[in-house]
Amino acid sequence: MKKLNYFQAIKFLSKYIKPHQKHFIRFYIGWFFDMVLSVMMPIMFGILVDAIVHRQDMALFLRISFIFVIMSVFSCILYFLIYAQYQYLMNMYVYSIQKDVFRHVHKLKASYLSDSKSGDLVNIVQQHTRECMHFVVRNVIHMVNNILRMVLVIIYLFIINPWIGIFTLLAAPLTVFINTKYGNKIRDYSNTERESYGTYSGYIFEVFSAVRDLRLLCAENRVFDKFGTYHEDIFRVKEKSALSAVTAQNIMNGAKLVVQIAIFALAAYFVAQDAMTIGLLTVVIAYFAMFSESVSRLSESYLDSQNRVGFIQRIFDTMNMPTEDEWQGCEDIDISQGELVFDKISFAYEGDNKVLENFSLSIQPGEKIALCGESGCGKTTVSYLLAGFYDNFAGNIYIDKQNIKECNLKSLRQNIGIVSQDVLLFAGTIKENMLLGKPNACDEEIYAALEKAGILDHIKTLTEGINTTIGSFGEGLSGGQKQRLAIARIYLKDPKIIVFDEATSSLDQETEEQIHQQWQDVLKGRTAIVIAHRLSSVMLCDKAYIMKNGKIIDCGEPNKLRSESSTFSHLFAIEGGTNFV
Repeated sequence: MKKLNYFQAIKFLSKYIKPHQKHFIRFYIGWFFDMVLSVMMPIMFGILVDAIVHRQDMALFLRISFIFVIMSVFSCILYFLIYAQYQYLMNMYVYSIQKDVFRHVHKLKASYLSDSKSGDLVNIVQQHTRECMHFVVRNVIHMVNNILRMVLVIIYLFIINPWIGIFTLLAAPLTVFINTKYGNKIRDYSNTERESYGTYSGYIFEVFSAVRDLRLLCAENRVFDKFGTYHEDIFRVKEKSALSAVTAQNIMNGAKLVVQIAIFALAAYFVAQDAMTIGLLTVVIAYFAMFSESVSRLSESYLDSQNRVGFIQRIFDTMNMPTEDEWQGCEDIDISQGELVFDKISFAYEGDNKVLENFSLSIQPGEKIALCGESGCGKTTVSYLLAGFYDNFAGNIYIDKQNIKECNLKSLRQNIGIVSQDVLLFAGTIKENMLLGKPNACDEEIYAALEKAGILDHIKTLTEGINTTIGSFGEGLSGGQKQRLAIARIYLKDPKIIVFDEATSSLDQETEEQIHQQWQDVLKGRTAIVIAHRLSSVMLCDKAYIMKNGKIIDCGEPNKLRSESSTFSHLFAIEGGTNFV
């Protein structure tokens, strides 16, 4: 990935600034006038001093005082308007980036998505995007204003006295040198801290998702120790980063002190020689303080920007990960029969050995087949390839003689339903979860799907029925109920092809039998692939295919395999016709 510097980070963020360009212009104009007012205030104060000390002109003093008060009031009003623009931009500008990142993450290729840590992705969407606004305001707009303020101050000091201007200007190259020396080091620490924090957040997310299991394993102490280890790693990196920043700041303060002493001594000399008025002396003192403050802010802003460029780098890297938009197919698939053909498929996940090798399988329209085999033999991978999650496989997959590589993913997935062992349920009502696959379904259709999945009777016992709210990951439902709800959702989607990937593994025998009874009607006229370790599910299929090391090693009708195939008998541990799996 390309490594961003300060200006490249600005270029990357500029596309998000354009939709809010008017608000950013108003925001900057406000800060620009605020900066100009801050430069004018010491001059006005110097005139006030000279009006009393040198001219003893009370009328001039009062006029200048009035202007001074007006400028102060205007500054307060201006700040209010700036803050109003800032609140708008903090919400809308950040949302623009969050929306783009969220959409991109949602479309990431399965290979990249599976390698990413959930906690890291959450931090990128929620936290890193907010740092983009801080970067634009604090590290770009304020930096530009600080530079302009320094230029105006130096010009006026040169007008007052060139020597004072020269001595004041000496602070600038020292700042650049110190920033350059310590900036890259701080950025490296910041990158390390972000990576550690992403791992740390992901770990906390996993722990909170499995609190019950950890208690059953009596692993609380080990989990807490690991939590402490992650925290210590982050603390060490933060400590090094903070020490580098403090070191840079202390060096800056030392350099500023030396220059300050020289300027004050020089100004005192000119006052003693009557070459400078008391009013101008106050301006010199105020301007040196202002220049020093601007240098410090510029230094802090640069060092701070190195941290934020690291945040922007993470967003940039995420936004440049390959997505499913690279899928070449664009035609809408037309499935009328549901014939499936896997033609010499070979596939390997990144960095792994081949999961499927020269895999071929033909499934007739309306046929129900079972894929059996030990874990890791490639059964689930077959369903992933059928749904278009991966495109880097050799061979072809045909549905009704249409190559899926030539079809768009949306139409492909609209016609394929996969019920997996891991159930996806969001916090919300049962109805909202049901409508994920078919947003325009009516209540009658939902009830029919729930009945086919054998869960309608339970939902009717709930006070609010399908409008009952469930928690994240289906909190409030049993494992079997969650599985049946997922099956009902696929029934509601009404796809031409259905894949059951260990879909009844979490169900008790009675519930599984109820669902199996419905299969005959639900799957009538549909093509179905049943990935199962349970013999009861396999026996309902027309054919069973046994896989090993990514290949089919045996096939036939389940009853025939049960009596004649030693591989089938060994796989399901059949003794005396009993299934012990």
